[in-house]
Amino acid sequence: MALLDNIPGWKVFSAGIGLAALALVGYFAWVWFVKGPDDLKELQNQAAEHALDQVAEEYRKQVLDRGEIRLIVMPVRSDTSNGQIRDMLIKRLNAVEGVKADVPRNPTLEERASGVIRSLLDKDETPPDPAAVFEDAAEADEVLSVKVEKLWSGADSGICTLEVIRIVGKQKEEGREARIEAAVYYKGLSGSARPGDEPDDSGPGFGSALLGFLWRLVVVLAATAIMPFLSWPAAKAAFRQDSNAMNAGLLFVLTALDLLVLFALVAFEFSTTAIVCAVLLLPVALIWNLRMLNFIEER
Repeated sequence: MALLDNIPGWKVFSAGIGLAALALVGYFAWVWFVKGPDDLKELQNQAAEHALDQVAEEYRKQVLDRGEIRLIVMPVRSDTSNGQIRDMLIKRLNAVEGVKADVPRNPTLEERASGVIRSLLDKDETPPDPAAVFEDAAEADEVLSVKVEKLWSGADSGICTLEVIRIVGKQKEEGREARIEAAVYYKGLSGSARPGDEPDDSGPGFGSALLGFLWRLVVVLAATAIMPFLSWPAAKAAFRQDSNAMNAGLLFVLTALDLLVLFALVAFEFSTTAIVCAVLLLPVALIWNLRMLNFIEER
């Protein structure tokens, strides 16, 4: 490293690479640990939201009858959304005053609850005692098991049907009691399948989408045009080092910033349109930044 530090411009170049790597790590950390899964299609997502709102409304009524409920939400069965439905469900339940929902933190609880649900579905003659689910989890009042019975979307409508089974625990002087509530089905609809949810002409249409595309295009092109001039002091400092590596690093950083502006304007959604626009912008930004850096160097 000491040898590399003697190369003119190496410190600035390596700092730029380090910042770019840090930004990339930060983005993936945000996607993996902060941002929830987002695998459902738009109409499927709306239908799931409609069904989950009904589940949350049921617990709002339960709180009025029973008081505060500490709820454990099991993994959603037959879910192909990478956990998105459970993530949405927990957020909605925690938005209900008096409900505290969480994923299973106790592996024993999860294993026993899964066994109870499995025996119920298989209609075993001697199902496990549901009270055993809460033996090592006194902090839980109820375990919620959800299954996706149907998740479908077409051109203008979507359907999401959820099967909900509740294992309800109750603390008594002689010990813990529990019961299994009968399965309840909640059907969520979206688009033309949901009354009052049909699209109308007053909403965003082609004109609004075109306007949104155009203003983002103007912002990206303006940022690409201005960015080299904003980097003028840094460019002059790099040119004084007479380092090809530093010059290449500056060109790379400017082009990466242009692409960053593009994706920031679409909230970092890597849609087909955004990726195509990025591919088209890349050679334009490279050529423009190279010419502007040559212009700055001549001055």
